[in-house]
Amino acid sequence: MTPADLLEHLDEDGFLILPGYLENGRFGSSGLLHTLQATFYPALAEVANQWRARFDQPGRYPEQFLQFQAQCRAAGQHHDPSHFTRLDAQDYRPLRHRGTDTLAFPLQLSALLSSPGEDFSGGELLLTEQRPRMQSRPVVVPLRRGDIALFPCQRRPVAGGNGYYPITTRQAVSRVRSGQRLGLELYFHLAAAP
Repeated sequence: MTPADLLEHLDEDGFLILPGYLENGRFGSSGLLHTLQATFYPALAEVANQWRARFDQPGRYPEQFLQFQAQCRAAGQHHDPSHFTRLDAQDYRPLRHRGTDTLAFPLQLSALLSSPGEDFSGGELLLTEQRPRMQSRPVVVPLRRGDIALFPCQRRPVAGGNGYYPITTRQAVSRVRSGQRLGLELYFHLAAAP
């Protein structure tokens, strides 16, 4: 999928699902996280730079993932917040966003590594979009095992009558009713602290 396709889907829906991307079952290694970061970053950096231009923000994200990580380290950000997740029955993740570090990348990935309806019930990925002077818009992102969801860490530009304005996105995972939900959250910036 090209950066232009990614931008079109994000403009329209606020998120994008890549079906079955991790279906081969190679889960559970930090090497997988780094491989996914390096693979996805170049196309997403183009989208992120388009968003910067829409917000009239100076600067550009570099073309390569390692260049951006070097910039994060130079800014005192050394902790990779990417991680595998495990939610047992009655566990959930409250509404939150990540993107407040000095050098924050505006997009993230979330993947589901177990099968809804078989390995667990409940545990839906939820996004809320808060638009100025409007009700928050909740979205249930329908993930299956191996799917990756791409969505904003915090803000994305939306076209309005007077140019682009920011809307804030938060994410959550609803309560797991039974079983165990395995997943991963992948970020592209390094954070200042764990």
